[in-house]
Amino acid sequence: MKADSVLRIQDLCMYFGGVKAVDGLSFEVKPGEIFGLIGPNGAGKTTVFNCITQFYKPTSGQLLFQGEAGGEIDLCKKKVHEVIDLGIVRTFQNVEVIRELTVLENLLIAGHRQFQASLATQALHLPRLKREEKRIREKAEKVLGFMDLMLYRDRYAYGLPYGILKKIEIARTLMAEPKLIILDEPAAGLNDTETAELAGLIRRIRQEYQCAVLLVEHDMGLVMDVCDRICAISFGKLLAIGTPEEIQANEDVRTAYLGHPGKED
Repeated sequence: MKADSVLRIQDLCMYFGGVKAVDGLSFEVKPGEIFGLIGPNGAGKTTVFNCITQFYKPTSGQLLFQGEAGGEIDLCKKKVHEVIDLGIVRTFQNVEVIRELTVLENLLIAGHRQFQASLATQALHLPRLKREEKRIREKAEKVLGFMDLMLYRDRYAYGLPYGILKKIEIARTLMAEPKLIILDEPAAGLNDTETAELAGLIRRIRQEYQCAVLLVEHDMGLVMDVCDRICAISFGKLLAIGTPEEIQANEDVRTAYLGHPGKED
């Protein structure tokens, strides 16, 4: 893998019978980069995410992730929970918080894979377990503070505003010591004020946690505002990769979205 790539996708194909959801797609995400993946409805964006996180096993192609020592890791050989352990975390189009738990408890559950105490230690409630519980709780409270969610710390997720639920879901990704955060339409359902706040939050996460962000989003204002580079796809195939300015000027992208290049009413 190239030293300047945290994720490299090469000739990715995902077929469902005769449907080619992703067809020979290639791109790479650099460390610390905010990278956008855009395309019309049905373009295959979420399918790409599901392949990266191994919810789907690709039909063919390579998914290579930068390991701790700089070597490449073949994601196709990993299980879903092993992908998370590598530092690849994601949100979903639909909010997936546990509404019967408090906001703090949602984050504590997200941090459970970081427990190193043995089963015997946990069963006997030995001092090491208490130390680890304290460490995870302190980490969760730090994330809540960073996300400006301390006001909701002890409130049940059920009944909270939709924008707050979205922030809780993003907060849970920060509990996993992420190297790559995958955000699947994080602005869906948000108003203009909340979307503007989200843009600033994504930048702060990149800076504070020193991680890359892979973003799928239909709000082009948000995408063009926060992304360093953008990959545009249509029917699972690559249209263009470039800066926001280059993507906006690309006729193939405009055709995919508008149905005609450069034509005005």
